[in-house]
Amino acid sequence: MALKDFSAQDHLVISTLGLEFATAEILGGAVGFWLDKKYNTLPWFLLVGVVLGFMLGLYIVLRRTQEMDRLAAQEKKKNERR
Repeated sequence: MALKDFSAQDHLVISTLGLEFATAEILGGAVGFWLDKKYNTLPWFLLVGVVLGFMLGLYIVLRRTQEMDRLAAQEKKKNERR
């Protein structure tokens, strides 16, 4: 898909994907660090939290891109009918 095919809404979603990905990782790391401090297990919960945050961030990005592809296909079909 070329950049000209993106709508203004698509650009907004794309620009927030990086922020959502980073937020998931930071929150996962912060929760892991908090658990490590609470149970004195540094760095194990931190590592688990960062990995889980990475997986959640990747899931968010993949889900959003699939949704954008689905909407683009619907829009293309709609425009072909005209």
